[in-house]
Amino acid sequence: MLNFNFNYNISDTVKKNNITIFFLQSKTKLENNFLTLEESISKSLVDIKEVNSKGTIRYLKVSNKSNQKLLILGSEQIIGNALKQNRVVNNTTLVPEQTTILLSVSCCEKNRWSPAVANNICTSESLYFTKGRINNSVDIFDNNKTDQFKIWDDIAEKLDEFNTKSFTGTLEDTYNKNKLYFDEITNYFKINENDVGVVAAIGNRLVNVEIFSSNKLLKIYFPKIIKSLVFESYKKTSQNYLLGLKDVYKLFRLIEFSEKKLHKPYNDCLGEEIRFNSDRVVGSCLNYKGKLLHFSGFLKDDMNVPLFKSKVA
Repeated sequence: MLNFNFNYNISDTVKKNNITIFFLQSKTKLENNFLTLEESISKSLVDIKEVNSKGTIRYLKVSNKSNQKLLILGSEQIIGNALKQNRVVNNTTLVPEQTTILLSVSCCEKNRWSPAVANNICTSESLYFTKGRINNSVDIFDNNKTDQFKIWDDIAEKLDEFNTKSFTGTLEDTYNKNKLYFDEITNYFKINENDVGVVAAIGNRLVNVEIFSSNKLLKIYFPKIIKSLVFESYKKTSQNYLLGLKDVYKLFRLIEFSEKKLHKPYNDCLGEEIRFNSDRVVGSCLNYKGKLLHFSGFLKDDMNVPLFKSKVA
């Protein structure tokens, strides 16, 4: 039976505007020496290219040139003119040392398919926004791939919400236009040395669980996680904070009782992925050497953690 071990201490709530964070603490961590995608790009330890001169929306060729394993986070956005269009990573992926793979991605810039006119490439300062992450997770669980048209519709809806005009249809234009607003909220939250994960809420509703194998990885990705939540919390003004530890435990129970599938990564990548789904929750977890490397889970749109006692709460 595929189970998750949510054996974490849970902090008191930390609130900023309408975002609430519970930090998850653990003294048991997986020793790792992984390169993150952002670090590997900055040190020229990775090549990221279209699969060939024509390119294809759903894959990028990624070459890990280092002697360390490369961690590429699901929902990381790879951007820049070195690619024909910006992409969002579909699944958390662990690439072995000195290995080239085809990385599963989706388009997050509908109106650009241009040749490489420059050599700039980087990762976005934000993960893909929460609603889009939920929809992608459902499609990956059901069909083993994302729905590209739904992704474009979700992005268009978010651009309208922020009243942003983007010639190429990218959320980077929204982020750049509102960077000070995003940074103000992100910088408010501080991570302690034993924190390895977060449970996040918008208003009085839990939305996301994100857990890593180490405090180091959480510190790297936490700002991007918060910014993805800011995309979702914009114009949501509920200040009726009624959430407590019991709600976090109920969410964990919903995840434990969901349907689960074991997925072996392709292309010689490392670890094994557990995908889960139910009428209330969806997400996935990448395990490596029998231990959690990255867990990402979501309460589905318009679903609330039940306030009544049931077999899963």
